[in-house]
Amino acid sequence: MKRTVEYRDLLDFHFLAATAFSPDGGRIAYKVSRANVETNGYNTDIWLYDLAGNENRRLTSGGDVDFFCWGHDGQKIVFASKPEGPKCSHAQNPCVTRFYTLTAADGEPELLFEIPHKATAIQALDADRYLITTVFEAIPPKNPEGANFMVFDQIPFMANGKGYVGQNRTGLGLFDAAKKEFKRLTSPTLDVSCVTLNKERNAALLVAADYTDVKPLNNGVYRLDLASGKCVPLSSGLDVTFSCAIWDEAQEPLPEEEDILVTATDNQTQGVNENPAVYLLENGELICLTAPDVSLGHAIVADTSYGCTDREGAITSSPLGPVCCATQGFKTRLCAIRRDGTLGVLTSAISSVIDYAVHGERIAFVAYQDLHLPELFLFEKGTEHRLTAFNDSFHEEHSLSQPIHITFRASGGLTLDGWYMRPVGYREGDRCPTILNIHGGPKASFGDIYHHEMQCWAAKGYAVVYCNPRGSDGRGGEFADIRGVYGETDYRDIMDFTDWCVQNLNFIDASRLGVTGGSYGGFMTNWIITHTNRFRAAVSQRGIANWISKYGSCDIGYYYVEDQHLGTPWKNPDRPWRDSPVAYANSASTPTLFVHSAEDYRCELDQGFQMFTALRVNGVEASMCVFRGENHELSRSGKPRNRLARLRVIAEWFDSKL
Repeated sequence: MKRTVEYRDLLDFHFLAATAFSPDGGRIAYKVSRANVETNGYNTDIWLYDLAGNENRRLTSGGDVDFFCWGHDGQKIVFASKPEGPKCSHAQNPCVTRFYTLTAADGEPELLFEIPHKATAIQALDADRYLITTVFEAIPPKNPEGANFMVFDQIPFMANGKGYVGQNRTGLGLFDAAKKEFKRLTSPTLDVSCVTLNKERNAALLVAADYTDVKPLNNGVYRLDLASGKCVPLSSGLDVTFSCAIWDEAQEPLPEEEDILVTATDNQTQGVNENPAVYLLENGELICLTAPDVSLGHAIVADTSYGCTDREGAITSSPLGPVCCATQGFKTRLCAIRRDGTLGVLTSAISSVIDYAVHGERIAFVAYQDLHLPELFLFEKGTEHRLTAFNDSFHEEHSLSQPIHITFRASGGLTLDGWYMRPVGYREGDRCPTILNIHGGPKASFGDIYHHEMQCWAAKGYAVVYCNPRGSDGRGGEFADIRGVYGETDYRDIMDFTDWCVQNLNFIDASRLGVTGGSYGGFMTNWIITHTNRFRAAVSQRGIANWISKYGSCDIGYYYVEDQHLGTPWKNPDRPWRDSPVAYANSASTPTLFVHSAEDYRCELDQGFQMFTALRVNGVEASMCVFRGENHELSRSGKPRNRLARLRVIAEWFDSKL
């Protein structure tokens, strides 16, 4: 007999990520992570899938893999150990990265080398040399007193998930194993966000920002010669934001000149959330190849993926055409950019692709399919098929609530997407407490995939409803653009959806409605409780209360607030203040739980305390739950015990009020 979902089922999930083909394309290495409640972390190992023999096996067993690459000849794999891993004598010094090697056939990991910096990626150039993406720390200030302090003179000075970054830069270094030498290749002012090697592995294309004061929104493309170390700017004078740069090496025959493809936007039409176009970068000029007006990346929100590669704005060279991950509607699929500039969908049967790697016309990818947790898939010869079944037993052993997709007409005239989930074990005629869930972003989207916290609510007897209002991803830039109208069009859409649910779903008890959301969803929860009293309880997670104070106290505030809310603390301050829920806190009456993380530098802790204080001062029941040692990613990649506690605390609040 199947059982209902529980919070602790999270501990049984296998999280797949970071696919990488062997140089000959015959094997796929990838990471598998599992939550470990005993160590309060995640055990991550490398697995290997042999396509010729359809054999899947575990390659490492220490649970301490951070990231990895194939050796240049495909005979070995090189991986970095996590700083907190059992092999690491440098656990107390996070600014050291230790690399190990093992053969892809068999064998135990052996120490290869270490570097005195935190590293985030590695690529093999040949038998001895490795290109390493590295965080280079700023020179510390003078400190003859031996005091404990920091000095900042650049912006941003902090980053979510990284802490106080000061004047640090992400750059490239070259390690030569034969010489046992590590050399920095990029300049001290260059901050690198994307690296692409050419086929010969003697040059790399970089997307990077060069600054000494305030990091600009726009950046540039550079060509780095790995032999000489010469770094040449290729986009001087172009006032755009680049996401990715690649060589179009899939053309046959290869062109005499290097064709460089980039994804970029000038942010002029829809601001910082504008969808990128694909360009040919030639002689310092951009020639538009296609502007499909889709989000390049996986924008479907989920809480059961971990360790995935950042693919936002990425394209990859392939004989199929440049391959990308694109969010269209409420699905994220792999697509190839055709010669006529259109997007050809490759993975039509998939709900949401979250990671992928390309080798020729093969694509290895990790994806959700309906309510199944992410697994490894292969696209080949026009079809996709699943290779692994790590999480099948969970699906087979549990009763799940199937999200039902509906469309509704909002007051603005648009037809929008929404979903409802009946409680597990629902009996016809029952009237159920209902939770309205609001996604973050706002440029993100809900889909019909497995979402652990919503399945937990359904298992406890709640109906769950959620929608994609204006501001969401998947329907083009104009739909996603709510600059200057936060709390207006999006709020009306969500209230229209709530009205539709109450009027059309006879199992909803309209007197027992709860509302919750995280990040932008936390902002909207704050907005809702200060503009209506129709909800009996609310849980605002990592939300936003005050756009004025957010300008200078989070990692993106210095550009995001003005872009989205059309003002700063000194220029048109009435605009961001008008969009601030705390400005209307004297109208709130809904009992509200605020959930925040102490090290959240995206939606900073102060935002939660501002709303909590405002409600308490105005006599409204409120509680504030702060998770130490966590950041903005608590619900997705936080420490296992904290993730379990978060699920419990939220459910208990709704249980007590609804």
